[in-house]
Amino acid sequence: MYDEAADILISVEDRHVQNMLNGTKKVELRRRTVSVEEGSRVWIYSKIPAGQLTAYGIVQHVYTAAPSAIWEKYGAVSGISRLEFDEYFADRAYGCAIVFLSVDELDNKISLKAIRDTIGGFHPPQFFKYLSANSPELELFENCFA
Repeated sequence: MYDEAADILISVEDRHVQNMLNGTKKVELRRRTVSVEEGSRVWIYSKIPAGQLTAYGIVQHVYTAAPSAIWEKYGAVSGISRLEFDEYFADRAYGCAIVFLSVDELDNKISLKAIRDTIGGFHPPQFFKYLSANSPELELFENCFA
């Protein structure tokens, strides 16, 4: 686990990214625990068909618990139905919710093609990826602010 705020990259379905941006989704649900500290910046890649780095969020905290406890605490701000939630966590004893303090749209989005043109061999992460301070991804992503 990291002792201080970090930068991570996650891939999210575009419909969920849009719900994060409009405020109806305030948590990102994951089937495995994400070790990231309060104040960390989460870069949000919208999966195909959008296929672009779209937003970033600031972590308030990460809540790891049984799915029923996650639903009880965050179901209303999860952006999904109870049925979809139950299907997602069907075979899991534990999951986690990345709770965002804020999620903001990037001033300058970057397409997957543009990322790959700059960083050869780039692939959006299946789960998440830590971005070190000197990583080419982080340097590129920080240029998304106007």
